[in-house]
Amino acid sequence: MKKTSLLLVLISVLIIAAGCSNQEPINTEPVNITIAGLKGPTSIGMIKMIDENALNTDKYNVNYVAESAPDALTGKIINGEIQISSVPINLASVLYNKTGGKIQLMAVNTIGNFYIVGTDDIQSIDELEGKTLGMSAKGSTPDFAMNYLLNQNNISDKVELDYAMDHATMAQSVIAEDTKIALLPQPFVTQTIMKNNNVNILVDLNEAWKIATDNKSQLYTGAIIVNKEFAENNKDFVKEFLKQYESSVKWVLENQKDASLLVEKNEIMPSAAVVEKAIPYCGIVYEPADKVKDGLNEFYKILFDSDPASVGGKMPDEGFYFTE
Repeated sequence: MKKTSLLLVLISVLIIAAGCSNQEPINTEPVNITIAGLKGPTSIGMIKMIDENALNTDKYNVNYVAESAPDALTGKIINGEIQISSVPINLASVLYNKTGGKIQLMAVNTIGNFYIVGTDDIQSIDELEGKTLGMSAKGSTPDFAMNYLLNQNNISDKVELDYAMDHATMAQSVIAEDTKIALLPQPFVTQTIMKNNNVNILVDLNEAWKIATDNKSQLYTGAIIVNKEFAENNKDFVKEFLKQYESSVKWVLENQKDASLLVEKNEIMPSAAVVEKAIPYCGIVYEPADKVKDGLNEFYKILFDSDPASVGGKMPDEGFYFTE
């Protein structure tokens, strides 16, 4: 009996061992995550996280990148190479429609940070009639917003738009006075004024937008988007990201000198002195999607009515807005 019992135990152990050997090994490789921004206010607001290489753990391998223009990010967002990104507000809707709802808007991170600057003497949108306006980031929020304002002033066919590759290129053209009037965001506005005393702010585009929309809308300019599948599979990570992003924005606004030094150190912008002066005018905010959804819908409706292509051909639905 004892030999029989011992044999049965031995057989059981062998069966269990065989079963375990057929199981898939536990994957301990960290999840690779790319978080992207643009070289401007969106990355400035996130600079504390970028400098600290935040959210890197044994479970997550996080890489932060900053590009000069949205085009450098679009393809990688669509194919899932970039999981979280700051993009122009209209591009968020375009990508949502283009991917069939595979990305979501998590928060607004910039509002009203565009200005018309130059060495010419104008004070309002209607005074652009007969002039050439330097532009950058074709097909992004400022492009569509500017075209809407020109239409509202009935001068869209009386203003020539001259596009540069990116904001930095246009800023250099304004500094050299090769471009007399241009639409630029902060901190490039401050950069041009500091490098050429002849350059002035001519029109605050946010104020012009409020006038044109009868104060029904703010000029939302940037947003944080996330790959929907990634967010569903990594809820704790996304929650912590949003928490730290909000903290970073708060820190930047309260510590402008220190923040500007980190911006230069991490090569987001070349001059800490420029960034420090510009931060109060950069429109850096953190507004969760659920809190600004109504305002965004109003904004998107204005863009859609002006040019459906500006938001991707149709208005974003409820699924566009991320909820925790």
